[in-house]
Amino acid sequence: MAEDLYRRSGGMIGSLSQLIRGAAILAIEDGTERITGEHLEIVPVDYAAQSAYTPNARGQRGGRRGSAEAV
Repeated sequence: MAEDLYRRSGGMIGSLSQLIRGAAILAIEDGTERITGEHLEIVPVDYAAQSAYTPNARGQRGGRRGSAEAV
């Protein structure tokens, strides 16, 4: 799940923390008590993660918008 977590959080530690916390709450509420890919997809990502990640070809990191790395 590491690649999916990185993709969804945009590499931002605060966004990753919010994503995992939200998925953990959902896992507790539905009784599974395990974070699944479905839980992670349900949790919306925050603005920092949305603006930090630009989708590229699989396996390549996205740059920050407005930076020299962004395409």
